[in-house]
Amino acid sequence: MWKHLRVACLACLVAVPAAGGARAAEVDAGAIAYARGDYKTALSEWLPLAERGNATAQLHVGLMLRDRQGVRWKDFEGAASWFRRAAAAGNAEADYALGRLHYEGFLIPRDTVEMQTMLKAAAWQGHARAQLTLGVIYEYGLDDIGTDLTAALMWYELAARHGVPELDGKIARLRSRVSEKMTQAQIAEALRLAQAWPSAVE
Repeated sequence: MWKHLRVACLACLVAVPAAGGARAAEVDAGAIAYARGDYKTALSEWLPLAERGNATAQLHVGLMLRDRQGVRWKDFEGAASWFRRAAAAGNAEADYALGRLHYEGFLIPRDTVEMQTMLKAAAWQGHARAQLTLGVIYEYGLDDIGTDLTAALMWYELAARHGVPELDGKIARLRSRVSEKMTQAQIAEALRLAQAWPSAVE
């Protein structure tokens, strides 16, 4: 799960907006060090850039704290802080990563309001895994979030649009499973909402 996120994030490094070649080189240096497994160097390259407000570097510092790479122990609160900063700049991967920290129960107490806000922010930007996670949340409920099968199927339908190979089989199973619990009217409404996306979805 996290492996696919990390691959996607590293792939986006080459497109990071930077104020001049020096900043771009710093981001690239972190990516190169990370790719060869030199996590301490990667973190030392990314951290100053993150502190200066680069959202992609902030995301990667958060991921490294979460995964205990280049640091002595996992730091979920520290990771969340960096994800929030990157998310404020519109980084969909940071939205998703923060939402997943809550979903997985790594932040205590779990903040379901922030979780939903972050996952929906990523979903609005077309993040398939965020959409899939929202579907699971609404299919089964979580803490103070009740089940909503119509919303669950809608999110699964939206996730299916992206054609992510490693997700396609799982999404198909989830769509089939939740549909078996629903009335035809509920299914029709979920499909209508998915078709009307994004205007019909809050």
